Parts: sequence; structure tokens; C-alpha cells
Amino acid sequence: MNLKPYPIPFTNITGQEYKDSGIEWLGKVPKGWEVKRLKYVCNEYAEYGLNIEAENYRSEGIRFIRTTDLDNYGNLKDEGVYINPILAKDYILKDGDLLISRSGTIGRSFLYKSDKNEEATYAGYLVRYSPNLERAFPKYLFYFTLSHSFYEWLKTQLIETTIGNVNGQKYANIFLPIPSKEEQIRLSTFLDHKTIKIDELIKKNEKLIELLKEKRQAIISHAVTKGIPPRPPLEKGGRGDLKMKDSGIEWIGEIPEGWSIRKLKFLASIKLSGVDKKTLDGELPIKLCNYTDVYKNEFIFEELDFMEATATENEIAQLTLNKGDVLITKDSETPDDIAVPAYVKSELRNVLCGYHLARIRANTKYAVGEYLFRLFCAQDIREQFTPLANGITRYGLGKYSIDNSIFPVPTIAEQKIISNYLDQKTAKIDESIQRILSQIEKLKEYRQTLISNVVTGKVKVA
Repeated sequence: MNLKPYPIPFTNITGQEYKDSGIEWLGKVPKGWEVKRLKYVCNEYAEYGLNIEAENYRSEGIRFIRTTDLDNYGNLKDEGVYINPILAKDYILKDGDLLISRSGTIGRSFLYKSDKNEEATYAGYLVRYSPNLERAFPKYLFYFTLSHSFYEWLKTQLIETTIGNVNGQKYANIFLPIPSKEEQIRLSTFLDHKTIKIDELIKKNEKLIELLKEKRQAIISHAVTKGIPPRPPLEKGGRGDLKMKDSGIEWIGEIPEGWSIRKLKFLASIKLSGVDKKTLDGELPIKLCNYTDVYKNEFIFEELDFMEATATENEIAQLTLNKGDVLITKDSETPDDIAVPAYVKSELRNVLCGYHLARIRANTKYAVGEYLFRLFCAQDIREQFTPLANGITRYGLGKYSIDNSIFPVPTIAEQKIISNYLDQKTAKIDESIQRILSQIEKLKEYRQTLISNVVTGKVKVA
């Protein structure tokens, strides 16, 4: 897309030049445009929403919009909560109302359209602005909240405050570049058309990532339960096709002959950590591999930015990490996040297994750490832990459940072959995923840059 800046002198309909807006973060705007505070193009502004406790949420009634219900594009998630219409009666949204978050994820916005959205009200962390339709086109104001200029302004406001909160009056006093109403409509229509195309490309790429992740998961699950396909015949130097046998475990199904079903306690030693993030007098300084290190990284390297804490001599002796160890999450807010693994791939110095984690160290007579790691990566194998995770608001695995979890186990030699095979296969898929993620980020940046340039008059829209 080749968009050009308005010429100087300005040669569009107004035949005017650029002018300095007088606002540092806004810069120059077309001379025919005005610069006004948000409150001066609204009939109503800085109206805070309802503070409702979660106990009042219902499955039907009036949709209750919260900051967490909005994404960074201003889209409302399909699933949400509802409240009693009586509570909402004085806070019902009108067509064209603009909501902006003042706390939590600062600056998220949403444009309410009565023909597209169900009847709704809004939470106290959101602030409402009702545009004056003679002065402002609601969609244009909404697009401005997605621009670089808006986020530059947000930075200046957050620097001035000690808490992550931009109140309604600050939003009301933000300066906006305001062209004629007709121009606002034309620019918004242009952006609707362009952003739809960009969003379609982003969704296609995101779908491709989902398919690659499914493929990755299928490769891992098949390799650790059925072996590696295909196998060249033995006379050509291969291992030949393996005969299969019933594992005796319904959810595992058949496994290759020569494999066995073993409990984890016979394959490895398991230690549950109680080392927390505190620094206490009388304890020794250590580095801590904590929950987020494991949850966000498949592999643990020395280069990770480990937290500094303290531990007792006994904790250091029992829970120091070695190359080849496997860590799993033993506690989480949802059962689905139980037993998420990470593999210690390099030598570490003075790094301990942290709280909410379990350290699994392979017994080298029966298992290798890389293979145990790949077993935990297989979703169908990890699912055995879901019904074992106890809790209501937080779920946790006890040592007995981890000790007695069951896995299909080939010979040590076969474990090493499978581990090397999966390293190669997953690395290629991960590279593809990273390339697509990079493309998505470029599309998102282009989307925001396009919006920014259009709503501040930096490009000429035909």
C-alpha cells in the first residue's frame, strides 16, 4: 500500500498546508483540521461504570463489559458475564458510546454499536464518552485510541502518576486532531476497509500456527507411545517395523513390543519444592528457577534471568538443579496447567527448583531426562494428571500422584533415538512458528502505523 503524505502546500479539498498542532506528541496536522480536547466533542464524558462484585454476575441479563472482556484491537470477546437489569438501568450504553479503560490494562477501548452488540453496561475500570454527532464521528474517535499518538500521550500520563491509573478527566482533556465530520467518516471508512484485510491476514497466520502446534503435538505423542515412523527394513540398516502389543492402559492403547508401562517413581527420583521467593537472614543466597520460568520456557538455560532468593543448606542439597533434570508445574490456577514441563538443557550454577514446581531426575538405569521431558510434553499423557489435581480456586498435585503416574517406556537406546528425533522435528516446526509470529507482529505494527498516519493526517487518503 503506497500512501503519500499530504503535499506541501496542501492540495486536497481544502487547499491548505500543514500546521504545528502545538502538542509535542501529536506533531503537525493538516492546516484545515482543528485540535480539540475530547470533552469538547462529546455530549457526555468521563462517566465511570459500575463497581459490581463477582458474586452478582449472572448467566443472563444485561451484558457487563469489563476491561478483561476487550482485546487490544477494541473487540469484545464473545463470552462474558451478565448482571441484573435493575443494577444496570442508569448505566446502559448508547449507540456510539466510547469506553476507555482507566486501570488494569490502561488505554484499551471499545466502541458500542447497538446494531452489532447486545444491550450492555460497563464496569468501573472503564470510562464512557458519548460523542456529539454533529462534531465527531464515533468510529473516528475510536480509531484515534488505537494510534501511536494516543499511546505516546498515555506514556506521558503514566510518568506523571505513581499508580497505573489514567482517570476519566485526563482522558477528557486529551487533544485530538479533528477534521470535518465528512472527512472523519471518509477516513474511518477507509480504515474499516484496510484493517479488515489486515485482520484477515493475521487470522490466517494465527490459524496456521494452531495447525503447526497440533502437528507438533501429534508428532510428540506418536513418538513416545508408538515409536518413530516409518522404519526402514532391517536388511537396509534400519530397525524394521515394530510389532505392537496392548499396553493394558486404555488411554495409551497399543505400544511397541519390547516397551513396558512403568510408574514414574521407578524411572526417576521426584522432589517437590517448598523454596519460596523470600530472602531471609541466616540462609544462603541462591538463584531460583520459579513457576514462570518453567511455564514460559521449554528449556532452562543458564542465561535465563533467575530470581535471587535464599535457601537453607538442606534445601540447597536437595533441590539444586542439574543438567538433564525435568521440572513440572505441580500447582496452578487451572487443572490444564498442571504438569507443564521444562528441561534443564545446560549446566547451572547455584540454581534451585522453586515453589509450585517438582524436580524429576532420571534414574539412568531406566530412563534419560530428555525422554521423560518429551513424555510430559505429550498432551494425551499429561491428561492423566487432570483428575488428580486437587483444589477449588487453585489446583495441586501431591507427591503420591506424581510418583504413581504411568508412562510407556522403551529401552534406553530407543529413548535416546526418540529424543534426538523429536529435537529435530520440533526445532523445524518451532522455526516455522517463529517466522509466522514475526509476520504477525509486522502486520500488527503496520495496522497501528496505518491508523496513526490516517487519523493524524500524515497520509493522503484517496
